[in-house]
Amino acid sequence: MRIALIGTGNLAIHLVKAFEKCPQIECVQWIGRRATPPITSHKTPYFAKYQHDTQTDICLIAVSDDAIPSIAKELKDTDALVAHTAGAVSIKALETIPRKGVFYPLQSFIQHHAIDWNKIPICLEAENQDDMQMLKSLAHLLSKEVHEISEQQRLHLHTAAVFANNFSNHLLNTSQQITTKAEVPFSLLHPLISETFKRVLAYQASQIQTGPAKRNDLKTQEKHLSILSEKEAELYRILSQSIFNTHNS
Repeated sequence: MRIALIGTGNLAIHLVKAFEKCPQIECVQWIGRRATPPITSHKTPYFAKYQHDTQTDICLIAVSDDAIPSIAKELKDTDALVAHTAGAVSIKALETIPRKGVFYPLQSFIQHHAIDWNKIPICLEAENQDDMQMLKSLAHLLSKEVHEISEQQRLHLHTAAVFANNFSNHLLNTSQQITTKAEVPFSLLHPLISETFKRVLAYQASQIQTGPAKRNDLKTQEKHLSILSEKEAELYRILSQSIFNTHNS
């Protein structure tokens, strides 16, 4: 399968690495605005513009959400199936392209952290079954978790992922700042953090909620608020109120 990849961000880098390890995939062109590719590649040719004369089966667009429509306009004459990789962008962003789809890996990617593609859910959308089958064939070369979902389902999944990943990471950053300020090692919280995520994978999260907000322990909450910065206290109050409302409505 001949693949073109547009983009040089974290996802694109991980895709190139995955493609180069798969003998059934030939990444025939990697396109980016950088003068040179962000990583050394011995198999994948790198270009500043999409090569329309290079035979390509699927072109994946792995760029920022806002850049997708402008790139789509540049690909309006391609015969390849073009799919973007965004969680919250409509397939209609590719409206100028005859054959279009979505190839959305549901994972957070950072450049130097290795991931197991075999376990990553890849969510697909296409306008016809032939193109869907082509996307499935590519996805199955990378992962066991391949799912055909609607645009609305994908938006819900992406929103849920923001809560599960981005928001939880921000809260852990706040936790790190609090321990740093107190001059205690954040590693003391590692067992608690590990157990928290183990539990939420085994049970419904609402069933295992604990803490002063759920039981409306105002005295403990006031003690916590007394050592927090103004911004931390604002976040603490919002989350505590949400927890209380969820379990006392």
